[in-house]
Amino acid sequence: MPRGAAVTPYHGKRGTTWRIKYADADGRQVMETLGREPEWNRKKAEAELRERLVRVERRAYRRPKPITFGEYATAWFAEGSVRRRWKSSTVMQYRSVERRLVEHFGHIPLGAVRPRHVAEYVAAMSGTSGASIVGRDIDLLHAIFKSAVKEELIDSNPASGAERPKLPRNTWRILEPVEVARVAKEFGEDEQARVVFLTLVLTGVRRSELQALRWADVDLVESVLRVRDSKSEDGIRSIALSRTLAEELWQHRRRSHFQGEDERVFCHPERGTVYRAETFVEALTSALAAAGVEGRVRAFHDLRHTAITNDAAAGANPTALMTKAGHSDMKTTRTYLHLAGVVFREEAERLEARLLGTAELSTPLSTRMGEPESTEHDPAPASMRLDGPADPSDEIQLF
Repeated sequence: MPRGAAVTPYHGKRGTTWRIKYADADGRQVMETLGREPEWNRKKAEAELRERLVRVERRAYRRPKPITFGEYATAWFAEGSVRRRWKSSTVMQYRSVERRLVEHFGHIPLGAVRPRHVAEYVAAMSGTSGASIVGRDIDLLHAIFKSAVKEELIDSNPASGAERPKLPRNTWRILEPVEVARVAKEFGEDEQARVVFLTLVLTGVRRSELQALRWADVDLVESVLRVRDSKSEDGIRSIALSRTLAEELWQHRRRSHFQGEDERVFCHPERGTVYRAETFVEALTSALAAAGVEGRVRAFHDLRHTAITNDAAAGANPTALMTKAGHSDMKTTRTYLHLAGVVFREEAERLEARLLGTAELSTPLSTRMGEPESTEHDPAPASMRLDGPADPSDEIQLF
């Protein structure tokens, strides 16, 4: 072992603290405090010292200048929009997280933050904030320290083993097909709100995706809706429009004062500005009451879950279901499936036919999750021609 390198225990009132001493690539003497027993002992400290000496010899390791958590975190958040491609909405959302983390950890040297500090933060926040807020704070704290580890500013991530508060179980109000049909008839003269409702339950798009839709994203000839503005790369996708929804969107465009390719599909009827969520919530609440639908229905979250669940119950291929939802893996999509109340009667008859030799169904399965989707093109109705008014005889009657 090089001269001057050593493991030194310090026996204090709070127990034994282990430290290592060595010279970095510049010949500067370094003294690092590793931690107290029982987390650290002589054997573990000696292994840590050997690792430092290898880094000095092979990678010309120099101990970085001291930096506080606040200094590093502020720089990390500032670079987030460029290095991590955050959207402006994400940057705004993270400002409050940055403030809380810097307020609590800011004065502590970056390398001195320990798991106990993180546990203290979780305990303090749990008394004043919801579990989801605390969980998000710890996720970002972990990401900050992960970057610091990669940059060799610290040796380990103190947030790795952080215990997050348990999230309350979400309950979703999934609309049954008969309820969807009833609600769709109860929007009165607010035709835009009705088409918004149908778009949400038939495509499963997110609120932000719906608000960002432009007419250039809606191909009414090929019956395709293209989501170009999403919260992730996997969210950028194309969704096939059913005949009914394609017709409804076409009629909505004919009624709108804002029909340009770059204008919003759903917007303020007089100004063409973004369609406010509050406007739809008010219209949906009235429609739900008029349709006799009981229970709280969240305008966007529950309708997205309704769309994905009913799509699965209708027999959507899992890959198609995941892609349509804008997810990167099926694990995420499964969290949107609530099939406990769905009766798969055809599957029961298929199983009987296979095991007992009874006659099989004459109609194809409609609820098998693994059934491939039809690839036949469903042509757009004549009422969606762009070159003239629609023929009333071609219109599709809703419900």
